[in-house]
Amino acid sequence: MSVGNRTILLETRAMNNRLSVEVKRFLREEEGTEVVEWALVAGLVIAVGAAIFATIGGHVQTHLTNLANMLGGGGGGGEGG
Repeated sequence: MSVGNRTILLETRAMNNRLSVEVKRFLREEEGTEVVEWALVAGLVIAVGAAIFATIGGHVQTHLTNLANMLGGGGGGGEGG
């Protein structure tokens, strides 16, 4: 192994060790875990909202169309008397 390759290998190992230490420190700190917990909660809220929207979206459109037709709108652009 050449001196240049050995130097690169040692630097890569040092960076990996430093990254490992920082990740462990981040996970140990309460603030770090709290941020992760809130990110998971936000992701769950978004996923549930998307599922609800996908489930009832077609039904809402049908009901709004029926309501517009009952009111005489019928999609005519708002012209009325």
